[in-house]
Parts: sequence; structure tokens; C-alpha cells
Amino acid sequence: MIRAALAPLLLLAACSPAHDTRDDDAAGRALEAAARDAGIVGEVAEASGIYAAGEDRLCLAGTAPRYRIGVSVDFGEGQRCIAHGTAKGRGDLAIDLGGGCRFTATRNGDRLLFPIRTPAACARSCQGRATLDTLTFDRLSEASGEATRLRGADGKLLCAD
Repeated sequence: MIRAALAPLLLLAACSPAHDTRDDDAAGRALEAAARDAGIVGEVAEASGIYAAGEDRLCLAGTAPRYRIGVSVDFGEGQRCIAHGTAKGRGDLAIDLGGGCRFTATRNGDRLLFPIRTPAACARSCQGRATLDTLTFDRLSEASGEATRLRGADGKLLCAD
């Protein structure tokens, strides 16, 4: 008796159209592309965005493989670094902050690591005992547009054109 009652239900379910997930996938891809075009979301390979660690900030504006970079390190009154320059790369980044301050930062997913020792020329960007050595930044945003509006410890834009 129960089988007789279930048979029509199973036939009805088999005849109903299946939900086509291809439409959902296409809509999702279109939304993601629109967000990328608007600068809200970056490409996975892109390093652009805002990075931070405590009060320290770093911005990367532009698209791979060339970026504008700004770094602001603030250890308190008279103890800070503010530097601007360029970065190149798709994985690790070759950073040039001017005046001989050149080094490679390691990119590990959404984390950016400065070398244990940066060149002595990088000290020109710093006051007091602050340094650019051994900095580690975690990505807060992938939006290049937000990176261009980030301000350093001096109140000025870090990655302005």
C-alpha cells in the first residue's frame, strides 16, 4: 500500500525540471567581474591593497606587475618611518623606496614580509630608532582604490599618484 502511494510521487519528482546551476555560476562570475572592475575586489595574483600590523600600514596601488608602494611605521613620538616608492612582481616583490633603499619582500598569500635587514639606505626614511627591518604585514583589503586613500602616520597619502 505504501509503495503504491510513493510511486506517483517518485514519478512526479523525476519529471520535474532540475535546477540549472550554470545560471548561478554565470551570475556569480558576472558579479565578481563587476566587483573587480569597480576596484572592490582584486585578482588573486594581484598584491594591491592595504596591509597592516598594529599601527604600521602599507599600501600597494596599481596592478601587477607594477605598483606604487607606501609604508608607514609608527612606534610613538619621534619613532617612525614613512617611505614611498615602487614595487614590481607577481609573487615576491622587488621594492624600491628611493635613495638606494631596495630589497625584496616575500609574499606568502595575504602576508607580506620584509627582510630581516633592509639596506642601510632605508634608515633615511626613519626617525629615532624606528626601522623597516623584519616587518610583517597582513592584508586587510584587496582594493587598489582603498590603497590610494590610505594615510600614513604624518597624515599624508601613502600611495597617491
